[in-house]
Parts: sequence; structure tokens; C-alpha cells
Amino acid sequence: MQSNLSTKVLASYSGIAVPLAAMAMPIAVYLPPFYGEGLGLSLTTVGLVFTLARIWDVVTDPIMGSLIDRFDTRWGRRKHWIAISIPILLVSVYMVFLPNPENVTTLYLGFWLLLLYIGYTMLSIAHQSWGAELTESYDDRSRLYGWREVFVIGGMALVLALPAMVELAGNGDQAVKVASMGLFCLILFPLTAIPTLLYVPDGRGGGQMSVDWFAAVKMVVTNPTLWRLLLADLTTGFASTASGSLYIFFATYVFELAEHASLALLFYFLAGFAAMPLWLKLAYRIGKDNAIKVSIVYGVTLKIGLFFVAEPGNVALLWGYTLMYGVAFGAAPTLLRSMMADITDVDELNTGKKRAGLFFALLTTTNKLGSALAVGVVLALVENLYGFQPGSSNSAGAIDGLLFIYCASPAVALMLAYLPLIRYPLNREKHDEIRAALAARA
Repeated sequence: MQSNLSTKVLASYSGIAVPLAAMAMPIAVYLPPFYGEGLGLSLTTVGLVFTLARIWDVVTDPIMGSLIDRFDTRWGRRKHWIAISIPILLVSVYMVFLPNPENVTTLYLGFWLLLLYIGYTMLSIAHQSWGAELTESYDDRSRLYGWREVFVIGGMALVLALPAMVELAGNGDQAVKVASMGLFCLILFPLTAIPTLLYVPDGRGGGQMSVDWFAAVKMVVTNPTLWRLLLADLTTGFASTASGSLYIFFATYVFELAEHASLALLFYFLAGFAAMPLWLKLAYRIGKDNAIKVSIVYGVTLKIGLFFVAEPGNVALLWGYTLMYGVAFGAAPTLLRSMMADITDVDELNTGKKRAGLFFALLTTTNKLGSALAVGVVLALVENLYGFQPGSSNSAGAIDGLLFIYCASPAVALMLAYLPLIRYPLNREKHDEIRAALAARA
């Protein structure tokens, strides 16, 4: 397939996704157990703090998206926002990942988590919306966001290798694991930002970036294709985080294989990394929406099957399930972002404005909201409904409840994600018509 994106640009654009993903993954998987079991906050409190911090992004994300669309500089539309976000992330990552245990309270966690999410929002929205303007091709956008997702998965895999190495060295201390992941991010954020800022082209907006806020709200409310995509992103985000936030508990208490947990989770992401080119090829062949539907059916089948066969001590089953489920990991995030880039073309045709920042802010919001709801819901359910308590002796009913929530919550969310993708209207042929109309107008 011909592409107008060089490998240098693709790698420079995608590189900063490594520390961004490396930071985001432990937030869902390692930080809740760390602050709950390791630092003494209750699981319900931790779940509530993480949920409220994410819900706050419902307010900040659209505002940030509008600001990014409206204000450019002589360096371009996106680069300055990424440069501003880096010091915010460095400070907040240090405070969240390397806390002084004596200072940790609910207020401490909430404040620094909110600041971390502000930096994350600024960087992720600027970065993702920038991608929508680097290429206009239906398939080339899949390639661009596919590269980005490969770097995302690579960042997750690299950061997961750190606690795995800590465990192999005979140190199972949670604080050491979390600190190692934080230091990884502190080093890589400035290093990967440099090529992104130097080598990726970033045009200026001229006079077309002014955003009418009320018109933007009306656009969101009245755009059914956009709502389909946002609902799919919300529910797939819920499914991914629900599974991830319980995985350590699942491997430790259901399979009783705590020593395999971090290493198996590492290979989960490596499986997603290896499978990403296959999902892209499938999307080229049958369309982005249909490829996502295939990944959903695959994931639901694995989750339902796992509930009936999981058993303590079965190393082969834990590893086999983890690797097979990891295969589907990157499909939805990659293709949904490529599909959102296509929707921005529809909006440009209808309004004459480029508002990728606003659109990707909405996508970032739904993904965060889905993740926030997942952490709050599943942690509260396993603790309050089934009485599960990490770090203590649990009844057989509590362990069975943990297994049920681990399997059922992602499966139900994925089933809901399938519904808005049925007869999805913006396919390759329709997008080609839209690009032709935009070209004729230019």
C-alpha cells in the first residue's frame, strides 16, 4: 500500500506514545492494589478516587480539545501543547509513583492524580488529533494509528518487564515495582518528546481554527455516527480496564500463581504487539468497523470460556488464556482512532472547519470514562458484593466472585460495544466520496 508518511515521521510521531502508555497502564493495573493493599487505603476508597479523577476529565477533555484547536503558534498547532505537558507529567508521575508513605492520604492521591490526568489529557489529545492531519487516506490513517498502537503496546510491554525483573530477582515489594515503572516514565518522556517535536510536520491553522462552542455541542448531540463511535470506545475502554485492574488479583487468588502474574501480563502485551499487523491487514480487507467486530466476538468467547475452565495451579491455562486474550488487545484502540480521524473529514466538509482536537478530546473522554467506571465498579463489586479482600484469607465464595466479575464485566461491555458498530455508515467508499468533495472545494 502506498503511503505519504515516511518511516522517520511515523517513528518520531509514535515514539512519545511509549512513556504515555507506560504511565497509563500501571494506573489501571498496579496503582489500585499499591495504594489499597500496599499503602493502606480501602479498595472502595481507591476505586472512588480513581473514578472521580477520571470523571473530571469529562469536563477538562472537551475544553482542552477546543483550546488545542483554537490556539496555534509559529511552531504549529500541536507541538507547543506537547512541550507544555512534559513538565506537568514529570512532577505528577514522581509524586504518584514514588510517594512517601507517610504523606499518603485520600487527598494526596486525589490531588496528584488529577494533576497527572491534566498532563495526560493535554499530551494525548494534542498527539492523537495531530495524527488526523498528517494523512487524509482511509487506509493510511489505519497505518499511522497502527504504528502508534505498536509503540503503545511496546511501552506497556517494556514497563511491565520491570516488575517482572524485580520478581525474578526475588523482590516482590510493591513499592519497588511501582517506583521502577515511574522512573522509566520520568526518563522516557523528555527523550521521546525530542524527535516528536523536531521531525513531525505541524502546520498552522490560519483563520479556520475558531471554534463556536455552542455549534460544537450541537454537532455532538446531533451526529449519530459520532455517538456510535464514542459508545464503542466507552465500552471497549471499560472492558480493557475491567480486565486489567483485576488481572493481578485474578492470577494471584484464582489461579494461585502470583509468581507468574507480572511476567504473564508482560507477554499479554507482547501478544498484542505481535498481532497488530494482522488486525491492520484485516481492516484493509474488510473495513475497520468489521475488524473491530471480529475482535469483540473473539474476546467475548475467551472470557466466557475461561469462567468454566479456570482452576488453581494450572500454569498452562493461565498462560494460554493470557496470550490468546492479548491478541485482541490493540484492535479496537487503533481502529477507533482511525475511524475518528475519518469523522473529522465529515465535519470539515459540513462546517469548513478543522476541529480534530475537539473530536479526539471526546474520544479521549469516553475512553477515560470507561476506564474510570471499570476501576470503580469492579473493585467495589469484588469487595462489597463478594467480600474479597487482597492480602488476607478469602473464602471460596469470594474467590469465585472475583472470577465471575473478572470474566463477566469485560464480556458484557464488549457485547455492548458490538451494537453501535452494526451497519456502521462511514466505510471506505463513503470516505473516498468525502475526500473527493473536500478536494474539489480546495
